[in-house]
Amino acid sequence: MDNLKNALEKRFPKFGINKSREIIRLIFEISKIKKISPEEFLNRLSETKYEKLKQDLLAQRYPQSFGKTDLKSFYLPKLEIDESLKADVSDKLFYPKNVYYEKEAENSFVFERAKRLFANAVFTEIESLKSFAKNKTFSVKDFNARCDNLFLVKEKYDFFKPCPCTSSVVNCGYSIMNLGMGCPYECSYCFLQAYQNTAGIVLPYNISDYLQDDKTAVSTLGFFNYKRIGSGEFTDSLVFDHITEFSKNIVGFFQKKRGAFFEFKTKSVNVDNLLECGGQENIVAAWSVNSLKIQRENEFKTPDILQRLDAAKTCAKAGFSTAFHFDPIIYYDGWKEGYKETVDMIFDIVPNETIKWISLGTLRMPANQKTVMENRFPNNDILNGELLLGKDYKLRYEKDLRIEIYKYINDIIQSKKSKCIVYLCMEEADVWQKAINA
Repeated sequence: MDNLKNALEKRFPKFGINKSREIIRLIFEISKIKKISPEEFLNRLSETKYEKLKQDLLAQRYPQSFGKTDLKSFYLPKLEIDESLKADVSDKLFYPKNVYYEKEAENSFVFERAKRLFANAVFTEIESLKSFAKNKTFSVKDFNARCDNLFLVKEKYDFFKPCPCTSSVVNCGYSIMNLGMGCPYECSYCFLQAYQNTAGIVLPYNISDYLQDDKTAVSTLGFFNYKRIGSGEFTDSLVFDHITEFSKNIVGFFQKKRGAFFEFKTKSVNVDNLLECGGQENIVAAWSVNSLKIQRENEFKTPDILQRLDAAKTCAKAGFSTAFHFDPIIYYDGWKEGYKETVDMIFDIVPNETIKWISLGTLRMPANQKTVMENRFPNNDILNGELLLGKDYKLRYEKDLRIEIYKYINDIIQSKKSKCIVYLCMEEADVWQKAINA
């Protein structure tokens, strides 16, 4: 990027820092889409006046959105690329080098399992995660090395909470049971890479505290006719289940709660403990799915879609309900064929009558995640899409495109004559009306 910066300064010496930053950002993104070098693209430019040049570049970078949306919607952060921050997507088993644990954890099942499974790790007692992290900085490099460290801590506050919704969107009434923080998978779009601030995988050892202090009564129905509680917000619900065996505790607890459904949301096929428990309708084994192309190019270290659907079929036959989450749906050339293929696979493989719900959510992210993704996954094409900055300072596709995507996929699902509920994640009422209720 230094070459581009120097070339731009020679070509436009009067632009100044801020103007140069925006033009460099636009040149970088357009040249990436066109698959030419930034320097070559710069040499093709003939316009010399800043305002006109910026308008021309925005029109090239956002051909569908330019002229239809406020200029403030085009997010042009400083271009900062560090090759050392690239994510390691090689397929490695999770085996931490260090296990940090609070004193009380020594008497827990999770600690004993960690001792047995990670015998070669260095075990270190800490006062608390908060004290351990105090005065420590956290960087993208720390996130890249998160699987080197496992923290076993007492969860005091966030075992159970309503799903955090933006105030302007339709709330589905979902409630979350927090089973940890951090994930060993490397999905290029994952929000954790710009959200997590702990240099490791964090697992609570005191799940029994939640089950003793039953909070299901405070959960809401939303637009379902039953309460839905689930896990999978800050970590995959089952990827660590061979370590924690949390699923055994949870299934045993919720099998007695006939007025509530509990959902294990996962990309893993780590379902042995579930199968050992035996299924029941109000226990939902749910998978995040995508088109095969997006899965192959962006969901690194994960089981492929067919493996996930085979696991779903096995769980369905064992008596569990199933569910699927198309989230994030990503727009690309061929997206219609790609997502139709996955919907067809679901209904060809998984027993239709076991599918309780399917959610749809298009790609969205905090604005600062864009720079993190560029560094961790420099070859990905997701950011080539026309992601616009909203009032909530998140990047997402323009509303009409989101409606088109939702309506198309929902129509395919409805053609399967399924009784499952289809709902949208983090969308406003008018999007629902045009895409789902039309």
